[in-house]
Amino acid sequence: MELLENKCKIRCEMGACKNLATRTVKMSRVGIKSSIHVCDDCLKELYGLIGGTLIPKSIETAAKKGKRE
Repeated sequence: MELLENKCKIRCEMGACKNLATRTVKMSRVGIKSSIHVCDDCLKELYGLIGGTLIPKSIETAAKKGKRE
């Protein structure tokens, strides 16, 4: 998956947003509709929602632990 800067005048595809899209999310190995055009406002809101839902693990808990004796 890639986040590319949009060079064309395309409307944002997120819901009822009427802004012009500034970024394009391009997905690999998908058919014709393999990209989503998003404006900066919708991208920031989506980033906040994802950040509130997914919390990355710290390095200590992500590493495998050895046997307990």
